[in-house]
Amino acid sequence: MRILIIPARGGSKGIPRKNLKTVNGITLIERSIIAALKSEVDQVIVSTDDKEISEIAKQYGVLIHKRSIENSQDSSSTEAVILEVIETFEYNWQANSVIGFIQVTSPFVSSQTINNCFDSAEEGYSSFSAKSFHGFTWEKLEKWVPVNHSIEFRPRRQELNEKVVETGAIYCFPLKQFKEKKYRFCSEPKPVFVDNITGIEIDDFSELQLANLLATQYEIIDFDFNNINLPKIIFTDFDGCLTDDKVKVNIFGKESVKVNRKDGLAVKRLEKLGIKVVIATSETNKIVETRAKKMKVEALRGLLNKKESISTYLEKISLNWEDTWYVGNDVNDLEAMQKVALSFCPIDASREIFKITDVVLSKRGGEGVLAEIASRLERVKGL
Repeated sequence: MRILIIPARGGSKGIPRKNLKTVNGITLIERSIIAALKSEVDQVIVSTDDKEISEIAKQYGVLIHKRSIENSQDSSSTEAVILEVIETFEYNWQANSVIGFIQVTSPFVSSQTINNCFDSAEEGYSSFSAKSFHGFTWEKLEKWVPVNHSIEFRPRRQELNEKVVETGAIYCFPLKQFKEKKYRFCSEPKPVFVDNITGIEIDDFSELQLANLLATQYEIIDFDFNNINLPKIIFTDFDGCLTDDKVKVNIFGKESVKVNRKDGLAVKRLEKLGIKVVIATSETNKIVETRAKKMKVEALRGLLNKKESISTYLEKISLNWEDTWYVGNDVNDLEAMQKVALSFCPIDASREIFKITDVVLSKRGGEGVLAEIASRLERVKGL
């Protein structure tokens, strides 16, 4: 039996409320839960002292361990938390179970890494995620001195013994040995190698910023368009997708918005692929109508319930949801996005949309989201 524990207390020193900070719009605690649920584990347990973290975990249907005050301090060890979880839940586990825990501060840990660590633990090892390291290290004693080489002789990097650096993302070990030794390396250690991106660990604000910058490039390519059927229609919201979601109002009360010419050209590019673009918006103002005419697309305006309105529209033209894609950015797009064959959102979409969208684009609203979709499809089709 594979049990994966996610320690996630509410407090932290370096970054206040760190486990609730977001990378690419998704909180660190949610990222860990999602990776855990995608992996081949039998039970996922979030151990926390925080009500907000508990509520988030409940939304994903995982078990909640209410951590004691004693083990919710800055000085509390992860091992003490794991032992507390074992004491609470062990009655339901098999004797030969293996235990693992994820550090929430590793936003890109993959389900495959989790699986590999558990595979090693089932072989009797204490496995841990690690990056290969080939550099020269120094430490400060009374003065700076080399650690892995002589100060008089500098070998070539390939002549150094193989070394690894723990990423801190995940550790796995046999339950029986851990209970005996009460330490994560309770059997022979064995590293599970990860790359430099998935091995990132967040301990300060600069690393949080770096993770967000990387996510805009790393995660947008994490979808393969090669083996999917192209849609007949792409529905797109207006504000926040074709605009930057901001409105300028002059002294006469007239509104204006910022759009991107690339999206107008993208409509023609998508039409060459047999895809029609339709604007679906709750707005009723003339701005949408004017922009739709300029782009030469149909606009469904004043939609109070986008899912129902689009369903009616599709029936009239003898199509269904499997023929459609949707680009949305906010909660009023959510139901429709959950119905379509494929959903997209700009990088600055709302948290609720990030949780359910299929593809996160690299562009913000108003920066050419349709153009990005067109470009990615043209690359696949060799155009």
